[in-house]
Amino acid sequence: EGPSHTVAMARSRATFKLRAIYGLGSLLRGNPTAQQQFILNNGPDVLVRNVLGTLSNVRGPTSADPSLSRLDYKFASKVLALGEDVVMDVVLHDEEYIQIDESATDDVKKEYAAEGVTTANQLVASFTTEQWCDLSLRMLAPPTEVLGEMSSRGIKERALSAVRAMAPSCQAVYAQEEEVDGDIVWGVEEVKRVRVEWNREGSGDGLDPVYRKELLDLVDGVLGVLQ
Repeated sequence: EGPSHTVAMARSRATFKLRAIYGLGSLLRGNPTAQQQFILNNGPDVLVRNVLGTLSNVRGPTSADPSLSRLDYKFASKVLALGEDVVMDVVLHDEEYIQIDESATDDVKKEYAAEGVTTANQLVASFTTEQWCDLSLRMLAPPTEVLGEMSSRGIKERALSAVRAMAPSCQAVYAQEEEVDGDIVWGVEEVKRVRVEWNREGSGDGLDPVYRKELLDLVDGVLGVLQ
């Protein structure tokens, strides 16, 4: 009864988190006011740390209930998609967000901060911290042996979309924090590994040729943004 009860509780928590992220996404997507409040309450940082903590405890393929790991990765994928959507909200609908020119004085910036105003740049920055950028790359390499080929591939597709949206800010974050070798750019090696994995026509992986081309086109589009 003990182990089965523990598994049942873990599954219940995982299911609750999935429902919660669905609700949070419905509230935040396309809603600049809600996004601003979420930022002011440190929501993005709390959310991404929760996800990274969840993934660090993912169970292996020999665990009592591998479905828990699938739920954990589904949650992580939904969180990453939410971060991507908020970033794209700002990019595609910038007229709905407060803009501050980079040349603005510190006094102007402090005035906005004192009034609790979140600017477009701050919104994007909150969802492209080092932790968010790390999450996007981590989701390019989910454990296929646990999740299965189809689920793993879907997670990688969604992660590639997020990497493409977050790339400009994530590259800037890493360029500031470390000396970047001339040939090493954030995300490029991880995305190339996905391309190698999918570019195996005749390997017997069961991928439809048309679908394979779509996947490779997606990867190449992401690499075009990164390089």
